Amino acid sequence: MDMYVAILGAILLVILIAMYAIAKTLKVEKLFGMGFLSFFILIGLFVGGTHFFLDVPLLKIGETSAEAEIDDEAFPATTPFAVITDEETLYFEQFSKAVSTAKKHGTSVYFYDQNYVVWEKTNSLPPRILQVPLILQFPDLPRGAEVTSLAMLLGYAGEKVNKLELAEHIKKDPTPLSMVDDMIFYGNPNDGFVGSMYSLTEPGYGVYHGPIKELAENYLPNQIVDMTGAKFEDILYPLHAGRPIWVIIHTQFKTLQDEEFQTWKTPSGEIEVTYFQHAVLLTGYDGQNIYYNDPLSLEVNRPISKSRFKEAWQQMGRQAISYVD
Repeated sequence: MDMYVAILGAILLVILIAMYAIAKTLKVEKLFGMGFLSFFILIGLFVGGTHFFLDVPLLKIGETSAEAEIDDEAFPATTPFAVITDEETLYFEQFSKAVSTAKKHGTSVYFYDQNYVVWEKTNSLPPRILQVPLILQFPDLPRGAEVTSLAMLLGYAGEKVNKLELAEHIKKDPTPLSMVDDMIFYGNPNDGFVGSMYSLTEPGYGVYHGPIKELAENYLPNQIVDMTGAKFEDILYPLHAGRPIWVIIHTQFKTLQDEEFQTWKTPSGEIEVTYFQHAVLLTGYDGQNIYYNDPLSLEVNRPISKSRFKEAWQQMGRQAISYVD
């Protein structure tokens, strides 16, 4: 873009020099000067009038039209995603709906008060594998896969925080486990961590993306991107941009049968759960595989076929969280 501006400026300069030479030959230099000044006055009046009366934004140097149209203060607090169309800027609460609209209009998805692209259409994503330091949940947190995976994500983002600190501060659902007439009453992982994170001899389960996002925002305020509910291919964009992704999966990596799930009655409604539930950190991908750090495994960047991983991830509610720098 800067090259085109320079070329255009050079052409205009040559034209002006030639016109001045002609004017000097014809001895009408003063007339040329008055015309030159009048031309730039008219240009200034046109640009200023367009901005004032039609509310057309003036671009700053180096700013694209898309960047100029996104006003940080315009993002409502509950709708952090923006899509710019030819007619208007649309705001969304859910990443999945923003991506769907962006695909329809052939544009990108921006994240609030960052003017940061969190999704854009690409014909194909080149292979990318990040080197994220592995953290194990054992022996301290036998049920702490969620906060341990979050500790890996935050550490890669530059935050000095450990899994035990996160375990202490994660929101809890204190509802005790009970059973009445074969009906299980327990907490809801959407509301907070359910049961004991520290001992397998005590009842416990885990926590889902909502409380994890809330906890992560204490360390990266206004930077956490919740992609829950989106298509698997669409959540891979952060990896392409060099950022890992926290996800909920199950450990069987195939479609679980109905008998592998339980129905719980919780203070906020019924929920279907499976004790195969787990959390890991996505660290990369290539043409065939997904790579991840598992807080239960010593292997860094464990490979698994995209189809198997996708199957487990989708069955656990398509939960995914990343961040922007």
